[in-house]
Amino acid sequence: MIRAPPVTQSLAPMNSFKPFTVLFLSTGNAARSILAEGLLREKGGDRFIARSAGLRPVAQVNPHTLALLASEGIAINGLHTKNWGEFLASAHVFPIDVIVTLSEEARANCPVWPGDPVRVHWTVDDPLSAEKADVMEWKFRKAFATLEARVGRLIKTRLTRRPEELLLQFKDIGTVV
Repeated sequence: MIRAPPVTQSLAPMNSFKPFTVLFLSTGNAARSILAEGLLREKGGDRFIARSAGLRPVAQVNPHTLALLASEGIAINGLHTKNWGEFLASAHVFPIDVIVTLSEEARANCPVWPGDPVRVHWTVDDPLSAEKADVMEWKFRKAFATLEARVGRLIKTRLTRRPEELLLQFKDIGTVV
């Protein structure tokens, strides 16, 4: 008679912790949402999974975005533009907990999402809307500083899994400038 091996308990600790998946949405996924993704990826540790996408993504991330992140010591490997349809199509497999829109157009056009993630808007001025180079540089620095402050507050916040309270927490974080 063949016996099954004895059942042994694993000595590895159980990880009951599930990271929050945050999707930052903008129009072109070239500046604001990439800054936010890079910041949360870098600073959020294992508590967060950061993603970004655009309503109508441009062909590539704006070079100023990548240069700014790199100059701040934030890893830029793997950052690229994505269409939010990619995340919408896979939402049943890879659920999103929170959607943060960063452009008015993304907020107005954000579709109904499977799993009913919390949706919140964080106003951040678009650095790519500037026509002069010096103004664009200032807007990039301002967008970065705003998002860095908000991500800093986010990672210090003890987040709840209750959607109504989570929405209020993210709205409160969105007021940080």
